Amino acid sequence: MSLADLAAAVGRRSVDDAVDDSVDIITFIESAWGLGLRLFPVQRIILKAHYGIPLDDNPHGFPLDAPIPPDHPSYSPDLVDEDGCYLYRIVTTDFRREDTRYRTEAEYLYHLHEEGRCNIREVIPGDQRREMVLSVGRRSGKTLITSCIVAYENYKLLLLGNPQRHYGSSQSNVIQLISVATDKDQAGLLYQEAAGHFTKCDFFRPYMANSTQSFATFQTPYDIDRYGAYTDNPKARYSLKVTFRSCVAKGLRGGANILVALDEVAHFGDKGQASADEVYQAVEPSTRTFSPKDPNNLTRSLGENEGRIILISSPLGKQGLFYKQFRLGFGSNKAADNLLCIQAPTWEVNPTVPAATFVASYLKDPNIFFTEYGAEFTDRTRGW
Repeated sequence: MSLADLAAAVGRRSVDDAVDDSVDIITFIESAWGLGLRLFPVQRIILKAHYGIPLDDNPHGFPLDAPIPPDHPSYSPDLVDEDGCYLYRIVTTDFRREDTRYRTEAEYLYHLHEEGRCNIREVIPGDQRREMVLSVGRRSGKTLITSCIVAYENYKLLLLGNPQRHYGSSQSNVIQLISVATDKDQAGLLYQEAAGHFTKCDFFRPYMANSTQSFATFQTPYDIDRYGAYTDNPKARYSLKVTFRSCVAKGLRGGANILVALDEVAHFGDKGQASADEVYQAVEPSTRTFSPKDPNNLTRSLGENEGRIILISSPLGKQGLFYKQFRLGFGSNKAADNLLCIQAPTWEVNPTVPAATFVASYLKDPNIFFTEYGAEFTDRTRGW
């Protein structure tokens, strides 16, 4: 039986037998039975660091700056790309697509740390950092990264069978995964990409209850066993909801949100209910109740909190919540332990953007260029 068959069979299992036997997020995104997408190398590193997945460090000793010789003792077609080079090497350049460097995944993360662009120097296997502050340049695939996390977290909830029981919450509580942006149009971009994943991935089909332009609802295996399938009864209960909101704090309080994505958070307002600080304070507590509970004693947690907050944006400068949270991750206090902070320019994250795009933007205004594409918290001009 294929992984796709196993995934599709979850809804037919007894709810009592349903467990979290999920694959890791990279497998889910890149497998044909999952989202069927191919991540850029740095996007893969970001997600691995977020979920505590070990980084590749070229254990075979392959050359990184040339194709792998077919007579290499560890040569395998599964380990080479279309050019015959090591599949997991990281190739970076400056914005002019010059000064090419070759690194392993582990070396790249260490390089970011040494430059003050990441608050961790290595990934400890299994050590998830569930609040991610990601400062990346325009056209780096911010929406793709976040929408994949949304789809993956929804996938894991469905595999639990009865996530409300798993987290010790009332069966009447709907667990939400929400994206928040400067306005509904911006937030809707992330939602629409996530909704596309749900439509294309066969795993979600048995559980999809309702899908509109502003939200998608899903039945868990427990819902289907208890209330019947939505396809047979459009009024049948659902327990999971993926939706989007504009950044108005008073409208964001009260929900049970296992995942909150603040999209382009550096561009939220700077005061009032639409400010980044107010929005963050409104949603952050809603992610704090998702620790696995002892089924015989729902007041007893069996693990750490599994709620997630993603702050993802191109920066505006050295001010505001986005910058404050980024710097917080470099501290030595408890608040930093759950934070993953990464700053990466477009030319490192997205190797398909041509040099001409960057050079033209740089010549117009270096300050704006290094903020918008370089993702730097900066207020100074950089030289050529």
